[in-house]
Amino acid sequence: MSVLNVMWSGGAAFVSVHKVHRQILQLCKPGEAIETLLLQSGNAEPLSDVGRVTSLDLSSARIKGAGLLGALQRVLDRRRLAKRLVQQPPRLVLVDGIGVAEFILPLLLKFTATRIVVLFHGSKRLKAAHIALLRGFPSGRLDLVAVSATLAAELEEQTGLKVLSGRVAIEPAAFRASLLERETALRALGIPAGGGRTIGAVGRLVPEKGFSLLVTAIAGWLLNNPEDRLVIVGEGVERQHLSALAEELGVHNQVHLIGHHVEAPRLYSAFDLICIPSEQEGLGLVLPEAVIAGVPVLASDLAVFREQLNGATGLLLSATEVWRDALNTVLVEDLDSLANVQRAGMDAEGVWVRFEAFYQHLLAR
Repeated sequence: MSVLNVMWSGGAAFVSVHKVHRQILQLCKPGEAIETLLLQSGNAEPLSDVGRVTSLDLSSARIKGAGLLGALQRVLDRRRLAKRLVQQPPRLVLVDGIGVAEFILPLLLKFTATRIVVLFHGSKRLKAAHIALLRGFPSGRLDLVAVSATLAAELEEQTGLKVLSGRVAIEPAAFRASLLERETALRALGIPAGGGRTIGAVGRLVPEKGFSLLVTAIAGWLLNNPEDRLVIVGEGVERQHLSALAEELGVHNQVHLIGHHVEAPRLYSAFDLICIPSEQEGLGLVLPEAVIAGVPVLASDLAVFREQLNGATGLLLSATEVWRDALNTVLVEDLDSLANVQRAGMDAEGVWVRFEAFYQHLLAR
């Protein structure tokens, strides 16, 4: 193989990361052999058209080397993988984050002709052992890349190493062409067409996504506007809590927890407004997807969102009353004007051109 893409796992929780790696791998040299290796297992559909996908089917304990048995198994697993790579050493290894890097970097030390790119997707406090691992690897063969300038600066401060800013982008024309018509998108979500406005949110149902804040903040609006609805697309541990919260606030019939939807990126035309109340994000694909689709956004006032919107309005402090007031204001105003301002601030076309140039250069070195 020429390029080996190593990722933690497959499945719904990893779809966004898979999509990012797919976009990058498509910029490899024409005709170059590409393989994706999942340390665990699961569906990795977004990567299936950029090369072969295989799985090691390892447990989390074996990958992390947890306990005496886990540490022994990890040594054996690394040896087996190293024997496999010796048969056809990769020119480049693209690594999905620090957890995968911890597993695979030690065995790549002896592959002196192989370059490694570790791609960081999210904000995380690195352990001292992780920093030592990165610092101890030959710097001429290792590139650290973050999916936003905000994340790159954060990681540089933690590690004391150079971290490149490889802001992830979406090809605007192709993305817009993939969108379903509004009625079709609503039908795909199981929502009847017509009636009031559809306020959307997309992401894993985990505390850091801030969906509890959103449900609480929008409850008053929904009670006063019974034809409107909040549609949350995603799955996770917070589902039962969010359902109970909507019931407690009297808006259970207007809060729709759709679950994971394989066509979520094609459904933005169903929404009049997208809300992203995240507590933290490495980049957050929902923001650029919504803006490119022409849907206005209210999002947490995070540095990574300020970076993407370049001063455009729509960013809010993470306080329930702030979100409540913003929703009550923006939902009676001209949403198209907000969408236009955000589209101009993001400059998706220019970001895409820079994305292609950056990763084509990085992969070809």
